[in-house]
Amino acid sequence: MFLWNMKKKDLHYREKENFLKLASHLPPEKKELFLHLFEIFLETEEHVTPEAFKKILEEKRLSLSEKEVVEALEFFCKLGFAQRKDFLGKPPLYEHRHLGEHHDHLICTKCGRIQEFFLPQLEDLQNEIAKQYGFKPLDHRLEIYGLCTECQAIRAKPALPLTLVSPGEKVRVERFLGGTQVRSRLAAMGITTGEILEVINNCGPIIVSVKDARLAIGQGLAQKILVTPLD
Repeated sequence: MFLWNMKKKDLHYREKENFLKLASHLPPEKKELFLHLFEIFLETEEHVTPEAFKKILEEKRLSLSEKEVVEALEFFCKLGFAQRKDFLGKPPLYEHRHLGEHHDHLICTKCGRIQEFFLPQLEDLQNEIAKQYGFKPLDHRLEIYGLCTECQAIRAKPALPLTLVSPGEKVRVERFLGGTQVRSRLAAMGITTGEILEVINNCGPIIVSVKDARLAIGQGLAQKILVTPLD
């Protein structure tokens, strides 16, 4: 751990030195501000949205508008110290971009957790595929969407509310919470026990596919629909 911390400290020192050289054209006041923000960004391990980074800055008593935060993050990207990631269904995220390093991502569609991973065999396979097709690879990105261990544990319960189901999953309706009025309302929508639903979107009203039709179900009503995953 000590050696790792020393290596990390040395890397950050070299990154800051490099940053100062590339940012030398900035006015002194702005260069000083961006350097301070850059130092904080280097200490931030996770992928951050501009909003999340703004909160980190506020914890350090730095009050900036979100526009100013985005300007700084985009400047870090322009100089090659950061990279912007646009994952499916998520706002833009920013992460470190260290020279000579590459990794891919596992994205949980339920809780939003992002796990980085690197597999040399996978890199070799991608290069082999490109070679077979006479293709010259310059860059690539691999994103695997699914459920993390924690969200799978929640899903594994005998029955769970429809609100906990991730987009792309198919479930079977097991039972309903509430009385006759709830069941009648859902039956009128075509949702009965045993029915198979596919969740299309769970941001705001739950959009599901049932009997080749799309339905919008409010969060409150969806909470009363207990389902089990097909797999």
